Amino acid sequence: MLNIQQLNNTKPIKFSLDRYSKSVLTIIAACLILIVANIYFSPKEVKAYDSIQDVNIKSINGSSIGEELPVDLKFVNGRNPDNGLRVDLQYIRGRIIFGDKLPVDIQSINGQFIMGGYLPVTVR
Repeated sequence: MLNIQQLNNTKPIKFSLDRYSKSVLTIIAACLILIVANIYFSPKEVKAYDSIQDVNIKSINGSSIGEELPVDLKFVNGRNPDNGLRVDLQYIRGRIIFGDKLPVDIQSINGQFIMGGYLPVTVR
């Protein structure tokens, strides 16, 4: 019950809230508390790094990593790669691929270094 006096202080006015009003105000107060708690205790957004992260992977599925990754493909885009692996290359070491030609830099063939623009060829 709340007492409010009039301006001329002659007679106090008394009013009270019914159960419905009290329950509605209690639900509103609880919701406001939950909103404030959600703002302060909710998980924060995690931002990914824009730069390249250096990782040191020692093994994959028990296989140690040397110069090559131990990869066993079972399916690629729902297809079995035994019939051939479909690859769509756009760049090789930063060089653009046009049509069906690949930019290739050959340094040696069968252990023989290539000097100049000539390929070592053996005719049989």
